[in-house]
Amino acid sequence: MRTIIVLAILIPVLMAGALFGLFIVWGDDLPTPRGPREVAPSMNTVVLDRDGRMIGEFFEQNRNPVLLQEVPEVVRRALLSTEDRRFYQHWGIDLWAIFRAFRSNLSKGGISQGGSTITQQLARNLFLTNNQTLQRKMKEAVLAVRLERSFSKDEIMELYLNQVYFGAGAYGIKAAADRYFGKSFQTLDLPEAALLIGIVANPSAYNPFRHPEAALARRDHVLRRMEQAGAIDAAAREAAESAEIQVGQREIATSAAPYFTEMVRQDLMRRYGVDEVLHGGLKVYTTIDLDFQRAAEKALEDQIREIENKHSLSYKYMRTPALRMGGLPDTVSSTQYLQGAIVAVEPQTGAIRALVGGRSFRESKFNRAVQARRQPGSSFKPFIYAAALESGMKTTDYVDDSPISFSWVGPGGRRQTWQPKNFSRKYSGAVTLRYALAKSINVPSIRLLEKVGSKRVIEMCHNMGIEGDLPPQLSLALGTGEVTPLEITGAYAALANYGIWKEPFAIEKVEDRYGRVLEVHQSKSREGVEEKASYQTISLMRSVLEGGTAWKAKKEYKFDAPAAGKTGTTDDYSDAWFVGCVPRLAAGVWVGFDEKKPIGSKMTGGAAALPAWCAFMNQVVAKYGKEDFVPPPGIVERMTCLTSGRTATAACPRQSRDAFAGSAPGGYCDIHGGAASPADGAVPVAEPPVEPGADEDE
Repeated sequence: MRTIIVLAILIPVLMAGALFGLFIVWGDDLPTPRGPREVAPSMNTVVLDRDGRMIGEFFEQNRNPVLLQEVPEVVRRALLSTEDRRFYQHWGIDLWAIFRAFRSNLSKGGISQGGSTITQQLARNLFLTNNQTLQRKMKEAVLAVRLERSFSKDEIMELYLNQVYFGAGAYGIKAAADRYFGKSFQTLDLPEAALLIGIVANPSAYNPFRHPEAALARRDHVLRRMEQAGAIDAAAREAAESAEIQVGQREIATSAAPYFTEMVRQDLMRRYGVDEVLHGGLKVYTTIDLDFQRAAEKALEDQIREIENKHSLSYKYMRTPALRMGGLPDTVSSTQYLQGAIVAVEPQTGAIRALVGGRSFRESKFNRAVQARRQPGSSFKPFIYAAALESGMKTTDYVDDSPISFSWVGPGGRRQTWQPKNFSRKYSGAVTLRYALAKSINVPSIRLLEKVGSKRVIEMCHNMGIEGDLPPQLSLALGTGEVTPLEITGAYAALANYGIWKEPFAIEKVEDRYGRVLEVHQSKSREGVEEKASYQTISLMRSVLEGGTAWKAKKEYKFDAPAAGKTGTTDDYSDAWFVGCVPRLAAGVWVGFDEKKPIGSKMTGGAAALPAWCAFMNQVVAKYGKEDFVPPPGIVERMTCLTSGRTATAACPRQSRDAFAGSAPGGYCDIHGGAASPADGAVPVAEPPVEPGADEDE
């Protein structure tokens, strides 16, 4: 007994003397933190949508720090009762706890207890390793005293609960509650709190996913310690011990918009570096609209599955791995099954509101919305018409739709000939610009390009964000250049914005973990096409949906809001496009294989891409309402005869609202009759087939 008393006095004295000596030895080598920012734990970077909803996180250690006052009292009591009952009495080192541990270990002939305080454990987690050496224990003691001198007890406990590892990839109490229980840390009850605090001592051995019996025993140990400390009574302990472990293998949350958030991650790392993005706790406010994103993903997947089912494609993408057909030659880029992309851009700002780069980010990281360069087919034609209108032509002007041939001397002096044909192999003679674009007729588009010049069209496209090389040949009228879905959608957005291109962007604002604003988006814009010509092009593209190649939008896909757009199909049905806009949003849809090969017979843009566009845009219209395009100053609109191009009379069977720069041409339709006399110089033309869907060209 006398020996124990002597040891009880001697050991604290020796420890105090040893600690004083250690301060002298390591005083200059060990850190001396002065404030919370110096010891702030690694923190997840959080990515938010336009309404502040989280869509993803970037981290190396899954950790989201919380305030101590937010942590339930039951969690704090469990921690104190188990790890450091005298936490609020000691000064970083609990000499009595060390003595008790020494006595217990001495009596049992081995190490059965430790004497580390919460402050010592925090010091180890922040600055040291877990190596079981005497030197590490001594440094741990010095650092614990320094932490106690710099921080309050509550600050130390808050740091501890945010820093400590709970296993299964979860750091801190918030991540642990979500990982093991799929719930907020603020709603933890007694059995759950005891289980989590029990894990801290050995996250591997007490992992409830792998070792449920050991986790249960450890939980009960924590409950007994809480009863001994007076934190709970016997009845509460018994009730908690009888509760089953209700844990589920909850995966760490993936992004709600994976292709978009990966694009954001890469952008952030270029500007802030890997360490800041994975550990710095940035708060990233993005442009994405989570509702639109979900609608886009569903619209695209539903449409592609419909195509797969109808055409019995050899390779299909199926959610169940056991049923999946077709290998993946490169899981980073290509897949063998049918793919697609959707991107939506706000014309007035350039904000990207939805972006889907493929069907499965897990299987293919290749972002088809921004990385895949494909021929746009006839969805490129509106830019040629915009250039023609800017040059002074009117939407009611005629262009010749008759066979055409070009010849030139090629390599070796050989004469070469190109005889472009309409998709339908039919020709209608003189047709108006409106009719030619609505029906997507090839020959008139080639003649227009020949008239305005490919140089002008290419310059205009570059000004509207299409960055790739475009061939300066007449074949450009058929969409032989290559674009990404984001580029062409951004260019259509410029047409909807009266010719002003706003650079598409994904990040609105970035804050650091303390709320300091690091950056705010600065808009970049330029004029792509003159204002009136832009609006006239929108007017032409409205006819595409009203009776042209996208006539099924209203008849079959129930989309009837004011909109403008254009279908596009490449050779052998290998790429299907529909790009279009309502006043407040432009959206582009691409469907095809990563490898250039046919989708299926008659899989035009109107058949393969338009349904997904309509399904998505119906959700957009449901949120924004049915808004109409507003003509800019200097535009005069008249109802004209779609056949003659003149002001319509009551007798004209097919009429459209045409937009004219300055003033409308005089005279009334001279083909169908009416009250007024036709103007001089009227050109009578044979009325081409007009039934919706007839003579569809791509």
